[in-house]
Amino acid sequence: MSSLQLRSSLHSRLNAIEQALLEAHWDAVTHSRSSLNRMPEFFMAMRVADYFAMHFPSFGYRLEAQVKRTFKDGDLRDIDIAQLCHDQELRSDGRFDLVLLAGKRGKPAHVLEFKHGDKLEAVLLDIRRLAKVCELAGNSRLKTNYLVLTKKCDSNGEVDNTIDRLVQALEPFDKVNHFIWCTDPLGDFLDRDHQVTGTFRVVIVELRAKQLA
Repeated sequence: MSSLQLRSSLHSRLNAIEQALLEAHWDAVTHSRSSLNRMPEFFMAMRVADYFAMHFPSFGYRLEAQVKRTFKDGDLRDIDIAQLCHDQELRSDGRFDLVLLAGKRGKPAHVLEFKHGDKLEAVLLDIRRLAKVCELAGNSRLKTNYLVLTKKCDSNGEVDNTIDRLVQALEPFDKVNHFIWCTDPLGDFLDRDHQVTGTFRVVIVELRAKQLA
């Protein structure tokens, strides 16, 4: 793996997430005789965390980060922290899959959640949680966050109606912009018995608070 040091930007972060998971998929195929879509979600989070730590000098990370601690360690206003912590959908006593930490003080900068796309309701819940964080973060840290999922392709190589459902879930959040990126089909989609039943893509949703005037 290259030790090239990168600067954080919207483009470089998306590329890093994609590249980390491409490498993770081929390692799963080579060493586990499996596929990224059958590996635990923790495997995806760990590989992305390591990739960022290796290639971005500005980033550290926290795995299985406490939600409440993430808010308190960030640059959010006390009133916004209180609102987030009291939102039952955000589960303040729960954990985020991965939080990227920035700067010498290791302040929470970006939240990443990872999902397999076979349970879409859980995916839609996560995207709403992340959108709420972006909305209250405004121009402070945690204004840009990511949902990452693997999704089986249909017979045409597309991810059926998943993109439409994600966009619909974001409609109430008029203070949040989104960008959805799908990789090319990566390889075999394996069912629970590790039988090939098609191919899959990685879908990356970037959520970002709109700039305040």
